[in-house]
Amino acid sequence: MLVVFTLIGILVWGIFEPSRWVFATAITLMLLLALQDQMRWQPWFYQYLLMLAPFAFLIDRRDGNTTNAILGLNQLTVVAIYLWGGIHKCHPGFLSVYQDNLVKPIINSLESPLLIGLVSGFGYLIPPIEILIAIGLLFRPTRNAAVAGAIGMHIIILLLIGPAKGYVSNIVVWPWNIAMSGMVWALFSNSPSGTTFEFLECPQLKRVEFGLCALLYLCPVLFFMGKWDRYLSFNLYSGRQKQLLVKVDAETFRDTPIEWRPYIIDTNAADGHKILSISKWSTGELNVPLISEWRILRKLSQHICEQHTVGPSPIFHINHVHLPDRPGRYFTCDQIGLMRDP
Repeated sequence: MLVVFTLIGILVWGIFEPSRWVFATAITLMLLLALQDQMRWQPWFYQYLLMLAPFAFLIDRRDGNTTNAILGLNQLTVVAIYLWGGIHKCHPGFLSVYQDNLVKPIINSLESPLLIGLVSGFGYLIPPIEILIAIGLLFRPTRNAAVAGAIGMHIIILLLIGPAKGYVSNIVVWPWNIAMSGMVWALFSNSPSGTTFEFLECPQLKRVEFGLCALLYLCPVLFFMGKWDRYLSFNLYSGRQKQLLVKVDAETFRDTPIEWRPYIIDTNAADGHKILSISKWSTGELNVPLISEWRILRKLSQHICEQHTVGPSPIFHINHVHLPDRPGRYFTCDQIGLMRDP
């Protein structure tokens, strides 16, 4: 907690007394937090880290070239989020997320087959709309329309995960959606004329420009080869996430830690076994979604096996909730090393 409060204090200080050393210290602390716990590798944490990085090279606030280059880099960061977010949604899993998690309450309240079809089918338009928003933000003639589209999209998302359901869900993404709306407005609505690329003509920031552009636009390609994290590729709501469930035998349920009980699902199975949902555990304990990379699932499974917290012979079930055509796989403690893409 000391590191977190120190980071907050430094960032507040940086608002009033911006300097390269203030932001370099903040970035160092953020990297320290990330190395302490991989569950912090959330997309918003990664975004804020990348957006702070150029400020560590801010030498003179009166240097217009440097400040414009920092503006351009932060614009490219936001553009990358919309671009890759749209690309990754060109995937059958997204339609499942859209129809089952986002608009299901609306569909259930409709009686007209035509309206149901229109609401369900709109999911096909979301990926190209998001990609067009990204492209539109880059160029001055289309920028205002793209800003309006981006802010409108975030408002719709908040309505779908709140009022449309009758309760607030995914509370962790509310601040991010609000922050993204503010960033789009601040970065693009009043930016100097011209394209984003013109802002990057700054010799002092050439190296950081290359590095950030590689992280934002080249490294996400490695996701398709299994070499880059889903969240670090801004792969959001695409339905690609994996789910880890752990079988809890009836006779060992009473021995599980009391703090785990809210995340154990009663299956009403004949043998009385229950299921521990690691995703619910992550959301409940940390208020962040589970980062379902294979290395993390293996580490969690190994920890459960070593602690004997769900019995001597737990069974791990990994599936893709929104990809029913991909069969679930089962592992024992002796098979944890086999947890990877087939």
